[in-house]
Amino acid sequence: MKHLCSILLVAVLGALPALAQPELRNGIVALANEAIVTFQDVELASSASIESAYRAHGPNSAQFRQRVSEARSDAVEQLVERHLVLSDFKTGGRVLPESIIDERIKEIIRERYGNRVTLTKTLQAENTTFESFRQRIRDDVIYSVMDRHNVREAILISPMKIERAYQTNLARFKLADQVRLRVIVLKRAPGGAADEVRALATEIWNKVQGGASFAEMASVHSEGSQRKEGGDWGWFEESKLSRGFAEVAAPLKSGEVSGVFSLAREPEGSYWIYAYDRAGKILGGRKYTEKEVFVEEKKFDQAGHDGIPAQPLEFYLLKVDEKKTAYTRPLTEVRDEIERELVAQERARLRQQWITRLRAKSFVRYF
Repeated sequence: MKHLCSILLVAVLGALPALAQPELRNGIVALANEAIVTFQDVELASSASIESAYRAHGPNSAQFRQRVSEARSDAVEQLVERHLVLSDFKTGGRVLPESIIDERIKEIIRERYGNRVTLTKTLQAENTTFESFRQRIRDDVIYSVMDRHNVREAILISPMKIERAYQTNLARFKLADQVRLRVIVLKRAPGGAADEVRALATEIWNKVQGGASFAEMASVHSEGSQRKEGGDWGWFEESKLSRGFAEVAAPLKSGEVSGVFSLAREPEGSYWIYAYDRAGKILGGRKYTEKEVFVEEKKFDQAGHDGIPAQPLEFYLLKVDEKKTAYTRPLTEVRDEIERELVAQERARLRQQWITRLRAKSFVRYF
């Protein structure tokens, strides 16, 4: 981690004016009343975001440089706001009992370090004194106290506001027809014969028709990613399924199982869904484009796959566990969801007002 942060610092420094590194690290980025924000402060505050950008884009891309710029700008603003809050606490004559800091440090030692010795060694490795650590914790507690007083305690979301938000956004809570599927997937090995896989699919279908558990058959035979879950694909809006699958599932009622069907793809991206009878004989196929547009339907009169437009890659059995018709989720179901959203919006609004008030009565200068 430290090595990567060093690499990131070099990358960032390389994009900045040619200054001696110690001068740059100690250079002033901003003033907030009597507090100074240095480049080193910004470096530390933005390191996690820059590391994420480094991993995502590499050090030489335009995206990385853009993310670095944004991360540093955000860090500057956050540091300035933090100093304004701490300054407001101090000038307001407020007092924070030392016992609160002591208790918070004990909590941190217990949660993060285990014991005082480990904390001391960690601080030594980071070239940080315990006094600096304690001051950082003090500032964190003060910021939290001020945030609670100016933001969190001022949030009030009435039942009427929740209901109004629900009525205003009814379209958001409308659910289309949904289906919960279990699927058995059998894949043809490269160079393998499709008829062998079809025969296994037919055998499984007959066992299920004879009373065997579909979920157990899936856990034993399926090659899909949901094998361990008994082939459970979960809930889908029917309109979100591929059209070929949706048309197989559409006529089935809850608890019913489809016949064997297979998927075959053509080079241009279109695909075929082939249907089979209970003996495994191919009956016909329907072709769809890659944009899910139905193209054509063909009937077949042979048991094998000779002469069909494309060779199947996978065979399927599909069970409809449950269906839900389209409905609008009631307020009782979404009340908590709406309240969380309103709380988040109100928190952001109150915080912006608070910081704006602090800036209006403070001295802030950027360099």
